[in-house]
Amino acid sequence: MQIASPEERVIICVESTRDAGRIEEVVSNLGAQGFSCADYSELCDQIERGVAVIILSELPTISDSASRLFAILQAQPPWSTIPTIVVPDDSTSTDALADELLLSVTTLERPVHMQTLSTVIRIALQARRNQYMVRDLLRERGDLVTQLRHEADMKNEFLATLAHELRNPLAPIRTGLQILRRTPTGEPVTRTLDMMERQVSHLVRLIDDLLDVSRITRGKLELRKQRVPLSLLLSNAVESSRPLVDAGHHTLTISEPDELITLNVDPTRIAQVISNILNNAAKYTPNGGTIALTARRRDDKVQIEVKDNGIGLSKEMLSKVFDMFSQVDPSMTRSQGGLGIGLTLARRLTELHNGTVEATSSGPGTGSIFTITLPCNDHAHTPSQDPTNSTHVDPPVHGTSHRVLVVDDQLDIAQSLKDLLSLLGQETHIASNGPEAIQAAKDFKPELVFLDIGLPGMTGYEVARNVRALETSPKPRLIAVTGWGDAHHISLAKEAGFDQHLTKPVDPLEIERIVRML
Repeated sequence: MQIASPEERVIICVESTRDAGRIEEVVSNLGAQGFSCADYSELCDQIERGVAVIILSELPTISDSASRLFAILQAQPPWSTIPTIVVPDDSTSTDALADELLLSVTTLERPVHMQTLSTVIRIALQARRNQYMVRDLLRERGDLVTQLRHEADMKNEFLATLAHELRNPLAPIRTGLQILRRTPTGEPVTRTLDMMERQVSHLVRLIDDLLDVSRITRGKLELRKQRVPLSLLLSNAVESSRPLVDAGHHTLTISEPDELITLNVDPTRIAQVISNILNNAAKYTPNGGTIALTARRRDDKVQIEVKDNGIGLSKEMLSKVFDMFSQVDPSMTRSQGGLGIGLTLARRLTELHNGTVEATSSGPGTGSIFTITLPCNDHAHTPSQDPTNSTHVDPPVHGTSHRVLVVDDQLDIAQSLKDLLSLLGQETHIASNGPEAIQAAKDFKPELVFLDIGLPGMTGYEVARNVRALETSPKPRLIAVTGWGDAHHISLAKEAGFDQHLTKPVDPLEIERIVRML
């Protein structure tokens, strides 16, 4: 026999078995299921299994079974008021029944027409279904509240981690500035400059990770795909992760196929994926551990595996290790550094390439294996030159001096860029707003302009249009400098007449390359 849902159970407790049978027939015709009870004890048993409607013929007497019935009905949740149909004899007080049992009561006077009874039961069933809908909505709301509280806790933990991580590089930079003030020359200055450069690079990586997560979440990240040898991706990723691997005194082994395998990917992003997973392995493997990077072909796909003998992952963490803001161990994360979003980025960047990233572990203390799977391109050819950003450092610019205009309302930024350009032998002038910049373009006649976009009053886009409209010859080369580096803002810069777009903080080597191109 099919078990009826609570929304379909009509519990019948009337004096006449003949009446009970007729009521069951009416209930059945309505698509519900009736259950006849001989007494209030059986009625209580049926109610505890779930009930849509109760049909009674008399008021319970003060007895153990009645006391149990009162207790059951008074313990109903706030959303529940059980619809009850009463077919009383002349002596039954339905008002007292409704008050005592906290029921929604409909009274039918005898003799009862079956059509009337059918209508009343149908209305009662629908009323009960509505109550169950309210119940489900309340449960969903409760689940949502729980989820939101959990996410709020995770975001609070993330923000605490972010504040901690941003303070880490800022502290030695501040100290380094004091060292430079007190030590004009010598070896301490060299060490300090190296340290400050490392810490600034670390700050830039933290900000880049945050921006990447934001772009992916908003669907704004654009891939620049090209055909790239697998070996090049691996070497670039290892080069990026090598400082963290060496700092942990880990042994890193690399195994890749002898055959040439080419992938159609954004090389910077896939190297970032592999590097993030290598960094994760280095962070969560005790000093002196082993990390194995293995690449292999699997039919029309490539698998890149990172295996370590680190702290491992519990079954619970395996299910959420790629989640945003998820932390394996917050205290350990703080000691090792990082925002806890590297694996989230790795998975989302891989999925943008129609690939997958999976994690496996036998449990805490047993190490972990992360496997990246990507489609490969069998017919691709090795590019004639390295598609990734070159790390070659050109020798300093000598001999050639150009007029360069720096426009930025932040004096420290403008002055530091002017100092760098002066070291490169350039004649440099500073403007702090749009009108000053336009006037300087007329009087100073710059050959090159580094122009901030977020200027007060007049944006860099407006300044660029005004400078382009000037009757000067030759026209200066305009470089947009801004904290916004997405495709939309690059497009706006191009429309405004800029020749190139740079995202803050600008790499000094890029400044030197631009000067060299004049």
